[in-house]
Amino acid sequence: MPPPPTKIPSITIDADLVTDSMAARLCISLIGHVLFLKSQVPFPVIQMARMPGGDTTSRAAKKRHELLNSFDTLASHLNTTFTALSTAFSHHCGTKGARSSGCAYLAVVLGPTPGSAKCRVMVGVDALEAKVWGERDDCSGSGDDDEKSDSEDDSDSDNGSDGEADSDESGNSDSSDSSGDEEAASETESDESPRAASPPPSRTPSPSSSPPPQPHILSPTYAQELEALRTAERLLSRTLASACGENDGQGMASEMAPTQTHIVLRAPRKFMHPAWVPRQALSGAFDALLDQFLEESGERPTRDGIKKKKGGKVEGVWIRSRQRLTEDSETISSHEIPEEDEMIWWTWDGKLVGFADW
Repeated sequence: MPPPPTKIPSITIDADLVTDSMAARLCISLIGHVLFLKSQVPFPVIQMARMPGGDTTSRAAKKRHELLNSFDTLASHLNTTFTALSTAFSHHCGTKGARSSGCAYLAVVLGPTPGSAKCRVMVGVDALEAKVWGERDDCSGSGDDDEKSDSEDDSDSDNGSDGEADSDESGNSDSSDSSGDEEAASETESDESPRAASPPPSRTPSPSSSPPPQPHILSPTYAQELEALRTAERLLSRTLASACGENDGQGMASEMAPTQTHIVLRAPRKFMHPAWVPRQALSGAFDALLDQFLEESGERPTRDGIKKKKGGKVEGVWIRSRQRLTEDSETISSHEIPEEDEMIWWTWDGKLVGFADW
Protein backbone atom coordinates (compact mmCIF):
# COMPACT_ATOMS: atom_id res chain seq x y z
CA MET A 1 0.00 0.00 0.00
CA PRO A 2 1.60 3.32 -1.01
CA PRO A 3 2.13 5.92 1.73
CA PRO A 4 -0.38 8.77 1.90
CA PRO A 5 0.59 11.94 0.04
CA THR A 6 2.27 14.66 2.08
CA LYS A 7 3.00 18.33 1.59
CA ILE A 8 6.74 17.76 1.91
CA PRO A 9 8.55 16.23 -1.10
CA SER A 10 11.30 13.71 -0.49
CA ILE A 11 14.09 11.98 -2.37
CA THR A 12 15.61 8.58 -1.65
CA ILE A 13 19.23 8.03 -2.61
CA ASP A 14 20.58 4.63 -3.55
CA ALA A 15 22.57 4.03 -0.35
CA ASP A 16 22.07 2.54 3.09
CA LEU A 17 23.22 5.72 4.83
CA VAL A 18 23.67 9.36 3.84
CA THR A 19 27.34 10.26 4.06
CA ASP A 20 28.58 13.66 5.22
CA SER A 21 29.75 14.58 1.72
CA MET A 22 26.38 13.59 0.22
CA ALA A 23 24.45 15.62 2.81
CA ALA A 24 26.64 18.69 2.27
CA ARG A 25 26.37 18.49 -1.52
CA LEU A 26 22.59 18.14 -1.51
CA CYS A 27 22.06 20.87 1.09
CA ILE A 28 24.15 23.43 -0.80
CA SER A 29 22.32 22.45 -3.98
CA LEU A 30 18.97 22.95 -2.26
CA ILE A 31 20.04 26.37 -0.93
CA GLY A 32 20.84 27.41 -4.50
CA HIS A 33 17.40 26.25 -5.63
CA VAL A 34 15.70 28.13 -2.77
CA LEU A 35 17.49 31.37 -3.65
CA PHE A 36 16.23 31.16 -7.22
CA LEU A 37 12.71 29.92 -6.42
CA LYS A 38 12.25 32.68 -3.84
CA SER A 39 13.39 35.37 -6.31
CA GLN A 40 16.54 36.21 -4.36
CA VAL A 41 18.70 35.94 -7.48
CA PRO A 42 17.74 36.62 -11.11
CA PHE A 43 19.41 33.42 -12.35
CA PRO A 44 20.39 30.09 -10.76
CA VAL A 45 23.54 30.43 -8.69
CA ILE A 46 25.51 27.89 -10.73
CA GLN A 47 24.58 29.69 -13.94
CA MET A 48 25.59 33.08 -12.51
CA ALA A 49 28.99 31.72 -11.55
CA ARG A 50 29.64 30.77 -15.18
CA MET A 51 28.49 34.05 -16.71
CA PRO A 52 31.08 36.57 -17.89
CA GLY A 53 31.78 39.34 -15.42
CA GLY A 54 31.36 42.38 -17.66
CA ASP A 55 31.37 45.68 -15.77
CA THR A 56 32.69 44.88 -12.29
CA THR A 57 32.29 48.42 -10.94
CA SER A 58 28.50 48.57 -11.06
CA ARG A 59 26.37 48.06 -7.97
CA ALA A 60 24.73 44.95 -9.39
CA ALA A 61 28.12 43.40 -10.18
CA LYS A 62 29.34 44.01 -6.64
CA LYS A 63 26.22 42.39 -5.16
CA ARG A 64 26.62 39.44 -7.49
CA HIS A 65 30.28 39.09 -6.53
CA GLU A 66 29.49 39.25 -2.80
CA LEU A 67 26.73 36.66 -3.07
CA LEU A 68 28.89 34.24 -5.06
CA ASN A 69 31.74 34.60 -2.56
CA SER A 70 29.39 33.98 0.36
CA PHE A 71 27.86 31.00 -1.42
CA ASP A 72 31.30 29.47 -2.03
CA THR A 73 32.22 30.02 1.62
CA LEU A 74 29.00 28.35 2.74
CA ALA A 75 29.63 25.38 0.45
CA SER A 76 33.09 24.96 1.95
CA HIS A 77 31.77 25.23 5.50
CA LEU A 78 28.97 22.72 4.92
CA ASN A 79 31.47 20.06 3.87
CA THR A 80 33.18 20.20 7.26
CA THR A 81 29.92 20.93 9.09
CA PHE A 82 28.35 17.58 8.32
CA THR A 83 31.65 15.84 9.05
CA ALA A 84 31.67 17.40 12.53
CA LEU A 85 27.97 16.61 12.97
CA SER A 86 28.56 12.99 11.97
CA THR A 87 31.31 12.76 14.58
CA ALA A 88 29.03 14.28 17.22
CA PHE A 89 26.32 11.74 16.37
CA SER A 90 28.78 8.86 16.76
CA HIS A 91 29.48 9.95 20.35
CA HIS A 92 25.80 10.39 21.22
CA CYS A 93 24.93 8.87 24.58
CA GLY A 94 21.12 9.05 24.53
CA THR A 95 20.53 6.05 22.28
CA LYS A 96 20.04 2.34 22.74
CA GLY A 97 23.18 0.46 21.78
CA ALA A 98 25.67 1.56 19.19
CA ARG A 99 24.56 4.39 16.95
CA SER A 100 25.24 4.22 13.22
CA SER A 101 23.17 7.19 12.02
CA GLY A 102 21.15 10.19 13.12
CA CYS A 103 18.64 12.73 11.83
CA ALA A 104 19.99 16.14 10.80
CA TYR A 105 17.88 19.23 10.23
CA LEU A 106 18.92 22.42 8.45
CA ALA A 107 16.71 25.48 7.91
CA VAL A 108 17.07 28.09 5.17
CA VAL A 109 15.64 31.29 6.65
CA LEU A 110 14.80 34.33 4.51
CA GLY A 111 14.39 37.58 6.41
CA PRO A 112 16.29 40.34 8.21
CA THR A 113 17.14 38.03 11.12
CA PRO A 114 16.61 34.32 11.83
CA GLY A 115 14.02 35.21 14.46
CA SER A 116 11.97 37.51 12.20
CA ALA A 117 11.81 35.37 9.10
CA LYS A 118 9.53 35.87 6.12
CA CYS A 119 10.07 32.32 4.88
CA ARG A 120 11.60 29.17 6.35
CA VAL A 121 12.54 26.08 4.38
CA MET A 122 13.42 22.98 6.39
CA VAL A 123 15.70 20.21 5.14
CA GLY A 124 15.61 16.84 6.87
CA VAL A 125 18.48 14.39 6.36
CA ASP A 126 17.32 10.95 7.44
CA ALA A 127 19.95 8.39 8.49
CA LEU A 128 23.03 10.62 8.35
CA GLU A 129 26.01 8.33 8.85
CA ALA A 130 27.51 8.58 12.33
CA LYS A 131 31.25 8.22 11.95
CA VAL A 132 34.29 9.55 13.78
CA TRP A 133 36.27 11.89 11.56
CA GLY A 134 39.48 10.26 10.32
CA GLU A 135 38.44 6.72 11.23
CA ARG A 136 39.32 4.15 8.57
CA ASP A 137 36.78 1.70 7.18
CA ASP A 138 39.18 -1.16 6.47
CA CYS A 139 39.87 -3.90 8.99
CA SER A 140 42.76 -3.75 11.39
CA GLY A 141 45.39 -6.44 11.70
CA SER A 142 47.25 -5.84 8.47
CA GLY A 143 50.40 -5.18 10.47
CA ASP A 144 50.20 -8.62 12.07
CA ASP A 145 49.78 -10.20 8.66
CA ASP A 146 52.85 -8.34 7.39
CA GLU A 147 54.89 -9.50 10.38
CA LYS A 148 53.74 -13.07 9.81
CA SER A 149 54.68 -12.91 6.14
CA ASP A 150 58.10 -11.46 7.01
CA SER A 151 58.76 -14.24 9.52
CA GLU A 152 57.65 -16.82 6.98
CA ASP A 153 60.03 -15.36 4.39
CA ASP A 154 62.89 -15.48 6.91
CA SER A 155 62.14 -19.10 7.80
CA ASP A 156 61.94 -20.02 4.12
CA SER A 157 65.29 -18.38 3.44
CA ASP A 158 66.84 -20.20 6.42
CA ASN A 159 65.48 -23.51 5.21
CA GLY A 160 66.81 -22.80 1.74
CA SER A 161 70.30 -22.00 3.04
CA ASP A 162 70.28 -25.12 5.22
CA GLY A 163 69.28 -27.21 2.23
CA GLU A 164 72.12 -25.79 0.15
CA ALA A 165 74.64 -26.46 2.92
CA ASP A 166 73.43 -30.04 3.36
CA SER A 167 73.60 -30.64 -0.37
CA ASP A 168 77.18 -29.31 -0.49
CA GLU A 169 78.27 -31.55 2.41
CA SER A 170 76.59 -34.62 0.95
CA GLY A 171 78.12 -33.84 -2.43
CA ASN A 172 81.65 -33.62 -0.95
CA SER A 173 81.28 -36.84 1.04
CA ASP A 174 79.91 -38.71 -1.94
CA SER A 175 82.72 -37.49 -4.17
CA SER A 176 85.38 -38.58 -1.64
CA ASP A 177 83.78 -42.01 -1.28
CA SER A 178 83.61 -42.47 -5.00
CA SER A 179 87.27 -41.52 -5.44
CA GLY A 180 88.30 -44.06 -2.76
CA ASP A 181 86.28 -46.78 -4.43
CA GLU A 182 87.85 -45.98 -7.78
CA GLU A 183 91.38 -46.34 -6.37
CA ALA A 184 90.52 -49.68 -4.78
CA ALA A 185 88.89 -50.92 -7.92
CA SER A 186 91.84 -49.85 -10.11
CA GLU A 187 94.22 -51.91 -7.98
CA THR A 188 92.14 -55.08 -8.22
CA GLU A 189 90.42 -54.84 -11.57
CA SER A 190 91.66 -52.43 -14.22
CA ASP A 191 88.65 -52.85 -16.50
CA GLU A 192 86.03 -51.83 -13.81
CA SER A 193 84.45 -48.45 -14.44
CA PRO A 194 84.22 -45.93 -11.57
CA ARG A 195 80.90 -45.45 -9.87
CA ALA A 196 79.13 -42.11 -10.39
CA ALA A 197 77.98 -40.15 -7.39
CA SER A 198 74.22 -39.90 -6.99
CA PRO A 199 72.80 -36.34 -6.68
CA PRO A 200 71.68 -35.31 -3.19
CA PRO A 201 67.96 -35.24 -2.53
CA SER A 202 66.49 -31.76 -2.73
CA ARG A 203 64.79 -30.38 0.35
CA THR A 204 61.70 -28.26 -0.22
CA PRO A 205 60.29 -26.27 2.68
CA SER A 206 56.81 -27.30 3.69
CA PRO A 207 54.20 -24.59 3.21
CA SER A 208 53.24 -22.88 6.44
CA SER A 209 49.68 -23.26 7.65
CA SER A 210 49.02 -19.57 8.40
CA PRO A 211 45.39 -18.33 8.46
CA PRO A 212 44.25 -16.35 5.41
CA PRO A 213 44.26 -12.55 5.80
CA GLN A 214 41.00 -10.87 6.70
CA PRO A 215 39.16 -9.28 3.75
CA HIS A 216 39.30 -5.49 3.54
CA ILE A 217 36.22 -3.32 3.05
CA LEU A 218 36.44 -1.74 -0.38
CA SER A 219 35.59 1.95 -0.35
CA PRO A 220 34.06 3.52 -3.45
CA THR A 221 36.50 5.18 -5.79
CA TYR A 222 36.57 8.93 -6.28
CA ALA A 223 34.91 8.61 -9.68
CA GLN A 224 32.12 6.45 -8.25
CA GLU A 225 31.55 8.92 -5.42
CA LEU A 226 31.34 11.85 -7.84
CA GLU A 227 28.87 9.96 -10.02
CA ALA A 228 26.70 9.19 -6.98
CA LEU A 229 26.74 12.87 -5.97
CA ARG A 230 25.74 14.01 -9.46
CA THR A 231 22.96 11.43 -9.61
CA ALA A 232 21.57 12.60 -6.26
CA GLU A 233 21.74 16.24 -7.35
CA ARG A 234 19.80 15.50 -10.53
CA LEU A 235 17.21 13.59 -8.50
CA LEU A 236 16.80 16.56 -6.16
CA SER A 237 16.42 18.99 -9.08
CA ARG A 238 13.80 16.80 -10.76
CA THR A 239 11.88 16.42 -7.51
CA LEU A 240 11.75 20.16 -6.87
CA ALA A 241 10.80 20.88 -10.48
CA SER A 242 8.00 18.32 -10.35
CA ALA A 243 6.73 19.74 -7.06
CA CYS A 244 6.56 23.23 -8.56
CA GLY A 245 4.92 22.02 -11.78
CA GLU A 246 2.21 19.85 -10.26
CA ASN A 247 0.87 22.65 -8.03
CA ASP A 248 -0.12 20.21 -5.27
CA GLY A 249 1.11 22.28 -2.35
CA GLN A 250 4.70 21.03 -2.46
CA GLY A 251 6.16 23.77 -4.65
CA MET A 252 8.50 26.39 -3.20
CA ALA A 253 8.32 29.01 -5.95
CA SER A 254 7.08 32.41 -4.77
CA GLU A 255 7.76 36.06 -5.44
CA MET A 256 9.69 37.70 -2.61
CA ALA A 257 11.59 40.95 -2.35
CA PRO A 258 15.36 40.48 -2.07
CA THR A 259 16.41 40.06 1.54
CA GLN A 260 18.98 38.25 3.65
CA THR A 261 19.23 34.46 3.83
CA HIS A 262 20.38 32.80 7.05
CA ILE A 263 21.28 29.14 7.63
CA VAL A 264 20.22 27.45 10.88
CA LEU A 265 21.35 23.96 11.95
CA ARG A 266 20.10 21.59 14.64
CA ALA A 267 23.03 19.94 16.40
CA PRO A 268 24.00 18.76 19.90
CA ARG A 269 25.67 21.11 22.35
CA LYS A 270 29.01 19.35 21.98
CA PHE A 271 29.00 20.07 18.24
CA MET A 272 32.15 22.03 17.42
CA HIS A 273 32.69 24.13 14.30
CA PRO A 274 34.19 27.63 14.04
CA ALA A 275 31.59 28.80 11.50
CA TRP A 276 28.53 28.06 13.68
CA VAL A 277 27.23 30.00 16.69
CA PRO A 278 24.85 28.42 19.25
CA ARG A 279 21.55 30.30 19.53
CA GLN A 280 19.58 29.05 22.51
CA ALA A 281 17.02 31.85 22.07
CA LEU A 282 15.86 30.33 18.77
CA SER A 283 14.98 26.95 20.27
CA GLY A 284 11.31 27.71 20.89
CA ALA A 285 10.51 29.00 17.40
CA PHE A 286 12.53 26.43 15.50
CA ASP A 287 11.42 23.50 17.63
CA ALA A 288 7.84 24.44 16.75
CA LEU A 289 8.83 24.70 13.09
CA LEU A 290 10.43 21.25 13.27
CA ASP A 291 7.31 19.75 14.85
CA GLN A 292 5.18 21.20 12.06
CA PHE A 293 7.63 19.93 9.46
CA LEU A 294 7.46 16.41 10.88
CA GLU A 295 3.67 16.51 11.00
CA GLU A 296 3.30 17.81 7.44
CA SER A 297 5.67 15.13 6.16
CA GLY A 298 3.84 12.33 7.98
CA GLU A 299 6.67 11.51 10.39
CA ARG A 300 4.51 12.37 13.41
CA PRO A 301 0.75 12.23 13.88
CA THR A 302 -1.03 15.55 13.74
CA ARG A 303 -1.77 16.84 17.22
CA ASP A 304 -5.32 18.10 17.61
CA GLY A 305 -6.15 21.03 19.82
CA ILE A 306 -2.90 22.89 19.12
CA LYS A 307 -3.42 26.19 17.38
CA LYS A 308 -1.02 26.69 14.52
CA LYS A 309 0.63 30.00 13.87
CA LYS A 310 -1.01 32.05 11.14
CA GLY A 311 0.97 32.32 7.96
CA GLY A 312 3.32 29.64 9.17
CA LYS A 313 3.29 27.48 6.07
CA VAL A 314 6.08 24.96 6.37
CA GLU A 315 8.20 24.20 3.32
CA GLY A 316 11.02 21.78 2.91
CA VAL A 317 12.29 18.50 1.57
CA TRP A 318 13.39 15.15 2.98
CA ILE A 319 16.68 13.51 1.98
CA ARG A 320 16.35 9.82 2.74
CA SER A 321 18.33 6.63 2.29
CA ARG A 322 17.27 3.02 2.06
CA GLN A 323 17.60 2.76 5.84
CA ARG A 324 14.87 4.64 7.68
CA LEU A 325 15.46 6.23 11.07
CA THR A 326 12.69 7.55 13.29
CA GLU A 327 13.38 10.23 15.85
CA ASP A 328 11.09 8.76 18.49
CA SER A 329 12.65 5.29 18.47
CA GLU A 330 16.25 6.46 18.73
CA THR A 331 15.82 8.69 21.78
CA ILE A 332 15.33 7.06 25.16
CA SER A 333 13.97 10.05 27.04
CA SER A 334 14.86 13.68 27.46
CA HIS A 335 15.86 13.44 31.13
CA GLU A 336 18.31 10.60 30.44
CA ILE A 337 20.24 12.49 27.76
CA PRO A 338 23.38 14.25 29.02
CA GLU A 339 23.53 18.00 28.65
CA GLU A 340 26.24 17.84 25.99
CA ASP A 341 23.95 15.67 23.83
CA GLU A 342 20.99 18.04 24.06
CA MET A 343 19.93 19.25 20.62
CA ILE A 344 19.96 23.03 20.11
CA TRP A 345 19.96 25.36 17.11
CA TRP A 346 23.05 26.95 15.61
CA THR A 347 23.34 29.77 13.08
CA TRP A 348 25.95 30.14 10.38
CA ASP A 349 28.13 33.18 11.00
CA GLY A 350 27.69 34.42 7.42
CA LYS A 351 24.72 35.46 5.33
CA LEU A 352 23.56 35.57 1.74
CA VAL A 353 22.17 38.90 0.51
CA GLY A 354 19.78 38.65 -2.43
CA PHE A 355 19.53 41.12 -5.30
CA ALA A 356 17.29 41.71 -8.29
CA ASP A 357 19.35 44.08 -10.45
CA TRP A 358 21.34 42.69 -13.35
